[in-house]
Amino acid sequence: MQKDTLLASAGLKDESQLVTFLLNDEEFGFDIMSVQEIIRLPKLAKVPRTPPYVDGIANLRGVVLPVIDMRTRFGMERAQETDRTRVLVVDIDGVKTGLRVDRVKQVTSVLRSEIEPPPAAIRGTTSDYLEGVVKLDKGQRIVMALNAAHVCEIGMPRKAAAGNSVAPGEKLASAGSTGPLTGADAEVQKMVTFRLAKEEFAFHMEHVREILRVQTPNQVPDVPDYVLGVLTVRGQILPVIDLRRLLHQPSLADEFADGCRPLREEYECWIGQLAKIFADGPQSKVDASVTEHLRKWQSETNSSSEILMESLAKARGLNEKVIKQLQLRSRHEECGDRDAAEVCANEVLSGGRETVAVLRQFEQQVAQNIQEDQRIIVVDAEGLVLGLVVDHVHEVLNVPKSLMEPPPRITSSGGMELSGVAKLDDGSRLIMMLDVGNLMKDQKLRDVQGSSLQATEGKKAGEICKSGAGSQDLSEIQLVTFMLGPEEYGIPISQIQEIDRLSRITKVPKAAEFIEGITNLRGEVIPVLDTRKRFDLEVKPADDRTRIIIVDLGGVKTGLVVDSVREVLNLAKKDIAPPPEGIGSGIDQQFISGIGKVDAGKRMIVLLDVERILSRQEQAQLSETAN
Repeated sequence: MQKDTLLASAGLKDESQLVTFLLNDEEFGFDIMSVQEIIRLPKLAKVPRTPPYVDGIANLRGVVLPVIDMRTRFGMERAQETDRTRVLVVDIDGVKTGLRVDRVKQVTSVLRSEIEPPPAAIRGTTSDYLEGVVKLDKGQRIVMALNAAHVCEIGMPRKAAAGNSVAPGEKLASAGSTGPLTGADAEVQKMVTFRLAKEEFAFHMEHVREILRVQTPNQVPDVPDYVLGVLTVRGQILPVIDLRRLLHQPSLADEFADGCRPLREEYECWIGQLAKIFADGPQSKVDASVTEHLRKWQSETNSSSEILMESLAKARGLNEKVIKQLQLRSRHEECGDRDAAEVCANEVLSGGRETVAVLRQFEQQVAQNIQEDQRIIVVDAEGLVLGLVVDHVHEVLNVPKSLMEPPPRITSSGGMELSGVAKLDDGSRLIMMLDVGNLMKDQKLRDVQGSSLQATEGKKAGEICKSGAGSQDLSEIQLVTFMLGPEEYGIPISQIQEIDRLSRITKVPKAAEFIEGITNLRGEVIPVLDTRKRFDLEVKPADDRTRIIIVDLGGVKTGLVVDSVREVLNLAKKDIAPPPEGIGSGIDQQFISGIGKVDAGKRMIVLLDVERILSRQEQAQLSETAN
């Protein structure tokens, strides 16, 4: 009777087919009717605070696919990816899940008589996944038939999760936590994207009050370790949260240092081996793969800290010197010039030891200088304002609602849940939307706010308890500040549609000198204006920090090229003065609407009037360029 029940629950008749696969040389199988397709391991985005067996999410032809590592799911040691690694895409009630396996073996026909229920000795947690045991080849081959629905459960029983899920294919009505959007906002959602632990996340712009450079906060006693302390920002108390710690991720400083350390140790060991090889006389070609490993790491490592980049540049130069001297030594040995070969060998060893010393110095410098990369995103919802430290603020985007997907059915333990996933660049770029509302419900964080208010004399709770960015004080103006050379400029955020990285620009014949060309912004042709040329400043080549600020100029969506975007801040109108004569910014006074004074005038921001950047005639020419 038990055997018949198991067969019925598996949907198996007199004969069925199993897709079999291997995990650590053990053979498992799923009913072929539940396996939709088999794919290679796709590019994954890691979701924070998910169960350890969830590898991340991927885009599968427009569907956000959670991927489970089957080895970890079954308590086995995780394996490295190989050419045989595959992902079984399983469909349960219209919900797709990817299951990573060591390799797929075959499709096997199974008779009803060949299936037995799981033996009593393994009943328990593991047996929840087993549908039965299949004996083939007279018992010489054992295949464990799995229950696909049970294997695909993530974090909570499927019945409990189903009530909170969105129907397959249904788009989010609102990816935020403040209710449905209306009007134009129902079609386009503005978000601030940022990097955290090498993945891209975002908050809805409606929750972002400002973006600040990282400062050392005042510590607050008896708070969780992810609370760094509090800052006083223009008279308001701001609790500062380390988002990496909150999501149980290693610090950015450790990530940088840990990326360097194994390479430095490998390089140091290699130099020691070379010293022995050179001492033994002429040898065959030396394995210099470690120099290529260092090259690759350096090319992928970037920082806003000049000190860190100077150390990397120095290490890069020394490594290139080592490579060149190795090549020269090889040539001299081929020619029989032993003396010259020995000189090159000494150069290799000295250059290698210097490289190791600079890399060690880089590791020591990271902790003191990594804050140059980080930013504090000030978010506001549910009557609570918090500063969240992130690795790097990426850009401000307008994302069409059609590109938003509901969050995958992955539960996490603790403060941050996904509210949706944005799919850009034909799905090759996934941005995970974090639910600010869920964070604000964390009682520990509310307690931190309360204790920080009590610990700070003369501060009132009303100073920071605002209902959202939309309720910004009328006596303040919210600015996006950016750099052109050494000067800092600002544009009201209300005039900015989004901020993007500099992409490929196509030149337009006979366009005005300050019109750089046109670019494609998610299918829309945008004219691009070189802000330096427009303001008669010295032309500067683009680099990794160059950004395009998208504004509306005379009804034409236009990109303004700037050197770098610094931050988003709230500036009191009383701190804005009219532009004095001869301000020395290098920009014609006609483009300037005022001078913002920050930190009691120690920091000056030149406020630009977007409407005055182009004359009517120039706006008409810009419109012709766009068309």
